[in-house]
Amino acid sequence: MPITPARIAMLLAALGCAWQPSSALAADEDAQFWLTGFARGNLGEDVFLVIDTSLRACSARIGPDQQTIRVTVEQGFADNTLRLGGGFAVFETGGQTEFRPHQQLRFIKGGWDVRTRFEQRMFPGADRTELRIRQRVQYSHEASEKVKLIGSAEWFGVLQARSRMRDPDGTEQVRFLVAVAADVGGGFEIQPGYLLWYSPRAARADGISHVPQVAVNYRF
Repeated sequence: MPITPARIAMLLAALGCAWQPSSALAADEDAQFWLTGFARGNLGEDVFLVIDTSLRACSARIGPDQQTIRVTVEQGFADNTLRLGGGFAVFETGGQTEFRPHQQLRFIKGGWDVRTRFEQRMFPGADRTELRIRQRVQYSHEASEKVKLIGSAEWFGVLQARSRMRDPDGTEQVRFLVAVAADVGGGFEIQPGYLLWYSPRAARADGISHVPQVAVNYRF
């Protein structure tokens, strides 16, 4: 059977939905719902702006709902195959505000979007800034002129914990996403999807979150 981009995307999606590490067989599971919005445009010929915001509704056992907003600016190189940029985010959770600058490098070609992001997470009352790296691999396949299939996997690793009493946790979480993006005209896309969020935990049961989500994408 020939290996096509569509089969690669389907395989990535299947792995994301089916992946169950042995340590997570008795995992603590919960559910969330995310409504997200993205606005993307050009500030110049090779300069790109992305503004994203979200409302994350959580079950009572997880904690309060969360609101986020993030702004990212990227400079393109090598016909925009490479993009180098950074930005800033604010996360509001139950009256507590996290400030999060970030820097990132992306490689974009042939449906692939590989991103390395470095974050500095600033929490009120924390001993110090938490340092975290995120590595995402995403593939998009055009199923038709107006419909894309999307699959991604993203690893999160803590390099410096926010508490001086804790060593870096290493792998903090892994996320798998499958989604369908439909062009509805006027620069808008509607993108329903499902996110599987796995969190390894040393002292208690690993966590798994099931996150159905809807994203609205706008390009200007």
